[in-house]
Amino acid sequence: MPQLVTKTSSRYAQIVTGLLCLTAVPLLGCSSESYVPVSGVVELDGKPLEDAKLIFEPMGDAQGIANGKPSYGRTDASGAFTLHCPQEDVEGAAIGEHRVRIVTTKAPEYTEQQKTKARSYLERQEAAGGNSNPQVTDEMVNAYLSDSVQPVSRETLPARYNAKTELKFTVESGKENQANFSLESK
Repeated sequence: MPQLVTKTSSRYAQIVTGLLCLTAVPLLGCSSESYVPVSGVVELDGKPLEDAKLIFEPMGDAQGIANGKPSYGRTDASGAFTLHCPQEDVEGAAIGEHRVRIVTTKAPEYTEQQKTKARSYLERQEAAGGNSNPQVTDEMVNAYLSDSVQPVSRETLPARYNAKTELKFTVESGKENQANFSLESK
């Protein structure tokens, strides 16, 4: 019997050790220590670019293994931004080379004409269903429009800065990482 206890204890120790190794490896690769602060300024045609969204995507090594998660930022009125990695809940970006995308698309708003037509349609639908006094809310109108009208939002920057980006930035440990971008509209 003592031998059985030893085998069971040994097997238990192997399982626990294996589980610890499996959970520790991913944590080591993405610790907040591998992220450092990154800030900068974005200009378009020599002027600050306000309300642009920046995405810093770690490029990874030769095997395609990235050294961290993407980080995001948004420019203010002076074109300034700082990065944050929401998946790791840390300020900054992962150390290493990044592909950078800068986008300016905004969620479009529906016109008053679209809202009026949608409200009228929904009121008719309610009346046809037996509701003699339909109460169509703005929320109902927006939900209908989001399901039935495909809003068109257009990127104002050339594709070489977003969809087909040519922008790269290397985040370095122990240095001030100032990522400034001077973009041209043409």
